[in-house]
Amino acid sequence: MAESKKGGTHYITLKEAAKISGYSPDYLGQLIRKGKLSGKQIYLNVAWVTTEEALDEYLKINKAGGFTSTGSGIRSRIRRWFIAHSSGEEVVKIARRIIYVIIALLVALCLFLIYAIFANLIHGAPLV
Repeated sequence: MAESKKGGTHYITLKEAAKISGYSPDYLGQLIRKGKLSGKQIYLNVAWVTTEEALDEYLKINKAGGFTSTGSGIRSRIRRWFIAHSSGEEVVKIARRIIYVIIALLVALCLFLIYAIFANLIHGAPLV
């Protein structure tokens, strides 16, 4: 279960919360059981879930990872983007785009070098 929606609240698994926070899933479960982090058990009390809002609030209060309050919003958006794009298909799409950009840059460089060679030949400058 990557994300469930019950009553308008988006729950995330402790594995996803661990990617966001940098803490281990076991430690996050311990925080929930101690009442320091909002969360609940699902699937016949086997798995724990929490919300990104509760996790962000916990990280702000405890200043986890040395994040400042001004940078935590950007960092949390980056983490959410990373989680949303960490599937195999998304990684392949991103890698393909990077390869296309590199190929386009190499083609542009080759065209520039060809232009430079012909410009030197036309104006009579010797090739070194």
